[in-house]
Amino acid sequence: MKKKWLVLGTIIGVVILLVATIAVIRFRKPTAISPLGETPTQKAQLLTWEDPAGFKFSYPDGIKINPHEEDTANYAHLELTASEHSGGILIWMKDTNYKDLEDWTKKDPSASSGQVFDSELGGKPAKKVAYVSPQKLVVAAIDVDVLVLVEVSLDEEGYWQEVSDQMLSSFEFIPLEGEPTSAAPGSGQGGGGVIEEEEEIVE
Repeated sequence: MKKKWLVLGTIIGVVILLVATIAVIRFRKPTAISPLGETPTQKAQLLTWEDPAGFKFSYPDGIKINPHEEDTANYAHLELTASEHSGGILIWMKDTNYKDLEDWTKKDPSASSGQVFDSELGGKPAKKVAYVSPQKLVVAAIDVDVLVLVEVSLDEEGYWQEVSDQMLSSFEFIPLEGEPTSAAPGSGQGGGGVIEEEEEIVE
């Protein structure tokens, strides 16, 4: 008799366990997964930075841009940071004595210490230099006699890689007043800039 109750109790216990498991699986809220593997930067609203030195680019909302208005030696000196991510992006426009990008890759100490690839920036030929330690990417272009540098300090999560991809693909040189094509910014200094909200939102 005792054995019969033991078997019956075991069966009831198994049934209760199965019912509870099914209920948990059935009513559990599904984990939110971004469609098509979208990343936070791809889903973020895009803003546009237009710089008086003669260029513009798009970047995800949530990034802080410091135009370093105290820097009067360079035409542009932008610093892009995000409070929740290490690393960042620096954009420079400065006078140069390099004849071309090949000259820059050979003579600039920082360029010669990385792996160099052909690239493009704002429709102009560019060089992309990859560094291993610390992990960094530098994209360089020459706009008439002005050297344009985009320095990306990479983080482990890959956030700044995504931001730089968006920024570089949208980068445009803007002809200054009285110039048919983009040229040296002349006496205009970096700093300031107009931030405009883009209508399009990447979803």
